[in-house]
Amino acid sequence: MSVCQYRILARMSTEKETLRQRSQPVPGGQQAPPAQPPSGFPPHSQGANPNEHMPPPLHGANLPSQPQNLPQGGYQQQPQYIYPQVPQYVLPQNPSLSQQPPTGYIRYNLNHPVMFCSTPAPKKSILEAYLLLIVLGLFGGHHFYLRRPVWGILYFFSFGLLGAGWLIDIFRLPVLVSRCNNDASQQNPNLAKKKHLDDAYVLWFPGGFLGLHHFYLNNIGLGVLYLFTFGLFGVGWLIDACLMPYHVKKANSNIPDCIEKSAAATCILAVSPAGLLGAHHYYLNRIGFGLLYTFTFGIFGVGYIVDWCRFPILLKRYNKSKEIGHTSHKHLDDAYLLWFPLGFLGFHHFYLNRPVWGLLYMFTFGLLGIGWLIDLCRMWKLVENCNKEIDERVHLTRNNRSVANPNYIQGQYYGNMPTTTVGGHVPVSYGQFGPCPPGYSNPNPGIYPTQQNGELTKTIGYGAVHGMNEQPPPYEAASIPTKGH
Repeated sequence: MSVCQYRILARMSTEKETLRQRSQPVPGGQQAPPAQPPSGFPPHSQGANPNEHMPPPLHGANLPSQPQNLPQGGYQQQPQYIYPQVPQYVLPQNPSLSQQPPTGYIRYNLNHPVMFCSTPAPKKSILEAYLLLIVLGLFGGHHFYLRRPVWGILYFFSFGLLGAGWLIDIFRLPVLVSRCNNDASQQNPNLAKKKHLDDAYVLWFPGGFLGLHHFYLNNIGLGVLYLFTFGLFGVGWLIDACLMPYHVKKANSNIPDCIEKSAAATCILAVSPAGLLGAHHYYLNRIGFGLLYTFTFGIFGVGYIVDWCRFPILLKRYNKSKEIGHTSHKHLDDAYLLWFPLGFLGFHHFYLNRPVWGLLYMFTFGLLGIGWLIDLCRMWKLVENCNKEIDERVHLTRNNRSVANPNYIQGQYYGNMPTTTVGGHVPVSYGQFGPCPPGYSNPNPGIYPTQQNGELTKTIGYGAVHGMNEQPPPYEAASIPTKGH
């Protein structure tokens, strides 16, 4: 063994002895002073490798217990050195830490979903579009090329809309190519659903007789009606030539059709021959007038002509009723429309909830015409009285609900709610309090017993103000019979 190796073994043995001395407690509770390195060895800082000139031997290597071929220089034999057991490094059990990338690499969020950017569709060439238009335009080749498969199928089975659509596309093809490229670049799904005026007019001529433009604008009801009436016998087809911008604007708006009816659709149905069958009344949910028009051929044509002027009023009335809720008020124009020419049979009295007078007019032919003439002057009064009765009936219904439920709020529907009891009594009607057995009522109507702090007190009415003795007059909740005069 060389001299250098022997010195290394000696240094290791010295360090082992120093560690052993530090681990032993000193008598008297004093801490042992730090061991000084032996002479001949350079000092080193704590934690530094003393053997920087060569790496330490491997853990577990068999070192010779005694040096061989010692030189003549007074070296003494040193004891065998054994390395202390070094604890092995254990990876952390946290899976999130173990999955982290090593230091020095870019850190990625492993929990974040991977986002893929779709590749934009290639732009279409106007030269290629014109080439397909000339060769395969009658079969919709240019529409398939411009990502309009529905139009392509329509052109394929209609031979280019009987050639009319193919001829129009020669002039508007640059617009179609530009529109296709813009939709592909923006990647907006709402643009694909947007309706265009030029497309609507192409379908209107000549496919408007079959309602193709209404199917395109999502007016399915009008489309089916046009399909079976050949464009409302051509009248609706002509009206759509002027109302087409309104149709397109309505289709692109966000107003649902179930909330607000279209003025264009009402006009078409009222002016076209379908108005003789009451199509506009069916459209505005006036089922009674719709059936009357169907069986009387538009009330012998008189109501059909009158509706040409008053269909905006009917539309406004319907939309207003949807905003404020359903109303059953009667209207003077409807009453006069029924008065002539069906007033001799009492139709206006049936409309105004006067069935007795209606039957009397039916069997006496309008009181021999005298009552029919008098009703011409007093019609406004009959309508006013009818609306008052309707308002009063509605008011009574709301009061009965407020008595059955003290927390009742006008305009709010509560459904079938259980009746609450106050002081062991069940409310029978407004101003009364009846006990559980039937047939009994409160001797003091309008005064309701309530329990406060264990004592039974009296409260005047629901929501009464302290110190006020005024109370509403008691009355029984009963249905008001319909007046026969």
